[in-house]
Amino acid sequence: MNYGLLLSCLAFLVSCGPPKVPATPDNDTGEAPDEVVEPEEEIKEGLVFGNVRIQPESFDFGEIETGSPTADTWTVTNDGEEPVTITTAFVDGTGFTLGTDPTDPNPVELLPDEFITGTILFEPPDVGPFSGKLSIGVSTETAYAEIILRGNGVEPGATDDSGEPTPAGALAVYPESLDFGPFAIGETTWRTIQLTNTGEGPVLITQVASSNSFIFQLEPDFMIPASLSAGQVQTVQVGFSPVEITEYEAMIDIDADIADGGIMVPLSGIGDESGCIVCAPVLSVYTSSGSADTLTLSPPSGMGCTANGGITLTNTGDLPLSLTDVYLNNDEISACGEFSRSWIGELSLAPGESTTVGVDYVAESPCMESSYPESDQNVLHVLSSDPDRPDYTVRLEGDALYCGG
Repeated sequence: MNYGLLLSCLAFLVSCGPPKVPATPDNDTGEAPDEVVEPEEEIKEGLVFGNVRIQPESFDFGEIETGSPTADTWTVTNDGEEPVTITTAFVDGTGFTLGTDPTDPNPVELLPDEFITGTILFEPPDVGPFSGKLSIGVSTETAYAEIILRGNGVEPGATDDSGEPTPAGALAVYPESLDFGPFAIGETTWRTIQLTNTGEGPVLITQVASSNSFIFQLEPDFMIPASLSAGQVQTVQVGFSPVEITEYEAMIDIDADIADGGIMVPLSGIGDESGCIVCAPVLSVYTSSGSADTLTLSPPSGMGCTANGGITLTNTGDLPLSLTDVYLNNDEISACGEFSRSWIGELSLAPGESTTVGVDYVAESPCMESSYPESDQNVLHVLSSDPDRPDYTVRLEGDALYCGG
């Protein structure tokens, strides 16, 4: 046997490998088929639990000042092809609570691709780290889907990235109380209150509730919890539905991350057989110079430097009228005289009741005063619960041409 030839053939097979077999054409062109590329499966974020997907997979609220609640949203989506019921949701862990819960009071059925949302509140009671979990029940699964919650409490007044103190928010309510007066049994009347952030930082509203929701219904024009930026205004519709002839009282409880933890708004109303006609307070104004919108003051007999007058405020409606403030702005043009007002302070006027605001004008030299309403100078303001004219203005004019004569 020629061993040299055999070794040469083996060496050739090792270096070159077995002969290549041509690909079988899959069409009439005789060309090899294209390489088959499997499509990539879409990756969806969130925790998959059975046929539902929960977002986010976990919460990290970061650093939150103690006593200042913050909120975040969770979502449950039905990614399956059959309906599924979300039975419950609850939270464990210090500092963490449910805000809005779509399963309260009843479970929610989700059709394919439908989703629901809820909120988690984190309000650290002390400085330091806190943890908890959100548990969500699904009808097709055993146990619960668990979402980890984390957050860190810090001292109030923590600084922002600039090193400056974090601006604080403040909440103001107008009007500060609502008196619906007499209203017919079995009917509903609606009034509006305004919530305004008068601070420099945001305000988080976590609850707006009525202590007697059967008689006094609330319909906020926003989702709760809600964050109000500085200067932002939101409204709440308040309904009164008396069921018997009696007097009703209740409170609106507004919880927010402000200094006192929130605001209480007193509510009152009377169930009546006939109810009201106008169903509103109406402010009517009459000045001592005989006008509804202008008060002109002149010293007696055209002599002297001091003049006195008054403005009578009357409630000509059939619901109580709240007078919250009366103030005036003097002009910045003339320096010869000055208007001032005097009144007893905030009060409520029953239908037909009146009160008087005293207005004085004192000049130091001969002059005439004119009103400039376009720039709000020599103008008196009456703030009230009159829904049509909550800021009633009266022009102020003075005539002291003979002052010092």
